[in-house]
This record gives sequence, C-alpha cells and structure tokens, in this order.
Amino acid sequence: MSILDRTLLIILALGSLVASVFAFLLGIGVFDDNSVSAVLPFSTYPYNVYTIVIAIVFALVALRFVFYRWNSPDPEYVVLQGDHGQIRISFETIKQLANRTGRSIRGVQEFDTRVRNGQAGIWLSVRVKALPDLDLSRVSAEIQTAVKEYVEHTTGINVEKVIVNIAELAGSPAKSAKTWVE
Repeated sequence: MSILDRTLLIILALGSLVASVFAFLLGIGVFDDNSVSAVLPFSTYPYNVYTIVIAIVFALVALRFVFYRWNSPDPEYVVLQGDHGQIRISFETIKQLANRTGRSIRGVQEFDTRVRNGQAGIWLSVRVKALPDLDLSRVSAEIQTAVKEYVEHTTGINVEKVIVNIAELAGSPAKSAKTWVE
C-alpha cells in the first residue's frame, strides 16, 4: 500500500469517526430539537437506539483503519544469533546469492528470486526463463537442490522450500524477416 493510499485511508477513517461521534451524540439526545429538525426521527425512540448502535459500529471500524498497519512491517532480514550478538542477513543478500547460483545452472537464461519468512526458515520462490528443448523437471530439481544447498551453506539459514516457476521459454534468436516477392 502506497503512502497516498495510507493517507487517504486515514482521512476517510477520521471522517467516519467524526460522523460516528455526531451520530452517537444525536442518538443520546445531546442536540436540542431545533438544531436537528432535518434528522429528528433518528433522535427519538426507537430509532435513537439504532443510531447509537450503528454509530458505535462505525466508530470501531474507523478506529481499526486509523491504526491499520502502524505497527512495524515484517522485517526484510533474517536474524541469526552469533557468538557476540545478532547477525542480520537481508533478503536482498539472500536473493543475490540465489540468483547467482540459479543463473549458473545449465539451461537457465533468466533467474529471479523472491524471499519470504517461513515457519522454521525462509522460502525462496524463483522465476525462471529456461532454454527450450530441455527436460524441465530435471532442470527444476537441479535448481531446487543447488539453490537450497548454496544458500544454506553460505548463510547458515534453513531454507524450507524452493518453489520453482518456469515462467517461459527463451525464444530462438530473431530470424531475419523473409522478403515477399510478387
């Protein structure tokens, strides 16, 4: 969610909160009859009970969105305990290690990795552009094994899963356009 979206969400939530407070005050009868003549039915029994309940519900929803995602986002690193304190390895570093290993595998033309936290380690999701006329299941298994072993060996982080997505096949070099003779 972008900063503009978050700002608009907060503005909308604060506006809803103000409207909820007004509706609540209207329902409990704070305003006199002359100032609320347009909405008088909502300030008399039994409609005032409905007004109060709806105002409370909207206020709770507005408060939920005001405090939406103000807590810190998921960390973009993995923390290991070293002899003298914490060691943090960023997802970007893990991504670079996995990409370097993946590109070195025969049959891979393009390779991109995404890193996510798992239950007992990390998950690597790789997107591959493979060369045509290869056994894709063999290449996928080789990618999984090589990337998992290399990342675990270099970082000391447990790799739970390596999900391989063969997104496309690499095309052959552009053939020269045939000329049409009439």
